[in-house]
Amino acid sequence: MQIGTSRFVLRDFEPADRVAFLAYQMDPRYRRLYDLDQGYEKQASELFSSFLAWRDEVPRRNYQLGIFERRNGSLCGCAGLRMTQSNDREAVLGIELAPDEWGRYRLALEVTNALLDFGFHDLELDVLIGSTASGNRRIERLARWFGAEIAEQRAGPDWMKARGWVEVDWVLSRLNWERREKFQRGPLA
Repeated sequence: MQIGTSRFVLRDFEPADRVAFLAYQMDPRYRRLYDLDQGYEKQASELFSSFLAWRDEVPRRNYQLGIFERRNGSLCGCAGLRMTQSNDREAVLGIELAPDEWGRYRLALEVTNALLDFGFHDLELDVLIGSTASGNRRIERLARWFGAEIAEQRAGPDWMKARGWVEVDWVLSRLNWERREKFQRGPLA
């Protein structure tokens, strides 16, 4: 599975990508953001193993792809679509950038646009949902730029509560996505 953009390749992880994935997951900045301790490495490794297993699902319900730079092949993070249990035409969208890539808004725009296009056109989904912390203004701007709306807010995990944040669920319908495609907005404000 591979999705190409002008500057990035989103592709299924290969076993050889484990080292790079674990490196950014264990970065002190990443662990500090989510209040993860050193013991998180085992959990991150198990998560990576899940990504490898999802490649072989039949029918495939989960697409967790590495984000690789075209020019040098470096891993910039991961992004994915995971089908919900309740509806085959609905998926959870997730994107995370490695700490060295934080602040690269154009990277996030390009990758999110490619995933949305894949979800709505290739997978023929009707709805994409996602969750983030209320304090994550970058994701809020990104979600709003693509036409997503807040569906719900609730108390989040301890690491969010410690910062005074809540968990925010975003919803993007096919209709709002199609409107956005028809009336391309300007640059991310």
